[in-house]
Amino acid sequence: MDHGILGSPFRYSADVPRKGVYRVIVTLSGGGAGVRNLNLYTGRRNLVRRDMELAPGETRTVTFYSHVCEYLPVVGEPARLKLNIDVALLGEAECLADCLSSVEIEEAEAPTVFIGGDSLVADYKAEYPYNPLMSFGSWGQNLPQYFEGLAFCNQAHGGLTTNCFHQDGHWNIVRDNIRPGDVFMLQFGHNDQKRRNLKAFDQYASNLRWYISEVRKRGAYPVIVTSMSRIPGKDEDGWYDLLEDYEISCLRVGRECHVPVINLHEYSFRLFCEKGVDWCKDYFMDVTHTNDYGALLMTRFIAGELVRLGVEPFASHRNDFDEEPWTPDASLRPQDDISSTEKEEKPVLPHDLPKFPYADCQGIRQEQRLKEAMWKGLLDPYILYFHPFDVMPRGQFWYLFFKAMPERVSKPWSAVYCDVYRYEWDAGNIQAAYDSGLIDASTTPDGRFRPDDALTGGEFVSVMVRSLHPLGEREISMEDCEREAGELGLLWEGYAAEKPVNRADCTAALVELMKLA
Repeated sequence: MDHGILGSPFRYSADVPRKGVYRVIVTLSGGGAGVRNLNLYTGRRNLVRRDMELAPGETRTVTFYSHVCEYLPVVGEPARLKLNIDVALLGEAECLADCLSSVEIEEAEAPTVFIGGDSLVADYKAEYPYNPLMSFGSWGQNLPQYFEGLAFCNQAHGGLTTNCFHQDGHWNIVRDNIRPGDVFMLQFGHNDQKRRNLKAFDQYASNLRWYISEVRKRGAYPVIVTSMSRIPGKDEDGWYDLLEDYEISCLRVGRECHVPVINLHEYSFRLFCEKGVDWCKDYFMDVTHTNDYGALLMTRFIAGELVRLGVEPFASHRNDFDEEPWTPDASLRPQDDISSTEKEEKPVLPHDLPKFPYADCQGIRQEQRLKEAMWKGLLDPYILYFHPFDVMPRGQFWYLFFKAMPERVSKPWSAVYCDVYRYEWDAGNIQAAYDSGLIDASTTPDGRFRPDDALTGGEFVSVMVRSLHPLGEREISMEDCEREAGELGLLWEGYAAEKPVNRADCTAALVELMKLA
């Protein structure tokens, strides 16, 4: 089904007396001229019904359920509770306001589906006029259209890991509102794999088991969704995606704990490989995040799997909606916008970030440089704790370095280090660092990179100084690098060549390096 720009929505909001579940009965009208492609939304652009057509004078009643509770819109701020229910219409009509005949709201009982996850799951707004090709979208905000009699509460946020969702307060909202018979769906992995301490079969798997246990303690039901594939890469051995280990970990935990697993990664990876990269560009905003076309495609698969696997309460609450996902209209892409296949993954920055969010960085010596790092896109604005005095792992360091200094040599994988796995998140950056002549050979003896060891001051200084010299002129001794770094003002308070570098000092020094470069 083709779907183009639909213009601006009509919104209606009503106050409610308290937290809880509400039944919402919306009566729609075709008015005097009828309406086409009518979409009904609630909450933060959660799609309840789409592609409705009403003839002139025709009326239709849609009933859905809404769970009103707290939400953390911006990290570092208290949870907000808006005691209201929003209804929005978007479609082709002479006057959208005339399409909304009435809205009835009453307190009710219905199972709630709580959703936790990262930017692949979170609610997204859209700009005016609405353009599905250029609007971020997720399966989390699209799932309600397939089910009757279920309320939905999406607590997912961009940038979160299985740790952050718990530590930053998002899980507390679920914990305090979930009831027996409710569901908690969770999808994590895209950000976990960027943290060396959240490996797929280690702490990541432990965290999945923890959520499962906590949900069951409250009489509710956990459901795991594996992470959607990014646009796949291809090498001499064929297509690959870096999230396969996290998919396998989810499947193992699901079998071990007898929890349903929706294998979105397997489905999306196979689909993207079959269709090809050029096909993917109309379903993605960058190499990671889908637009509304891609979101609808993923949501339909998830809804179908929930029913196929007999997951309750979904299987018994499936409605009769079975429209095909929208077919992308490539003409909606602005002429000056590059293809999503050329856009690297970047945080989807909030527009209402009121202050520096890291609670554990207030008043520390490096605070101003960390603020600069955030505005320059080096740091994630969605997490509450930065852990500034933890050591910087050598593998994870290169992810941050190439965000600060993006120019890099890219060559095929050469397996130069025996302790770096070809398809893990850090491998590409480590290969690029080696090919770019940024790694001093004395720091990688015996053919081992040691990605989980702490970065030392001497290693870090060597990398920074080498990066300021042309490729081919980077065979510089550690002693000369240290001397030059001192002259350039790149040494930090407490620097010592053999001393591990903490996250705050590393990030602050990279900000200074960016200024020099």
